[in-house]
Amino acid sequence: MPKIDCRYCGKELVYKSTRDLPFFPFCSKRCKLIDLGKWVEEEHRIEEPFTPEEANEADESKGA
Repeated sequence: MPKIDCRYCGKELVYKSTRDLPFFPFCSKRCKLIDLGKWVEEEHRIEEPFTPEEANEADESKGA
């Protein structure tokens, strides 16, 4: 059976299907909401540096 660790607390979850875990990939509603709060407060964020081409495209779309 597949295993995964809860993304927040690290508890090991064993399942046959992701349908067996109502809060997948978290172990509980509590862990899911704590993680969501971290995204809302910007403690978690996805950062990727702009390439020079992307920076130029962003400037052009702003009318600069």
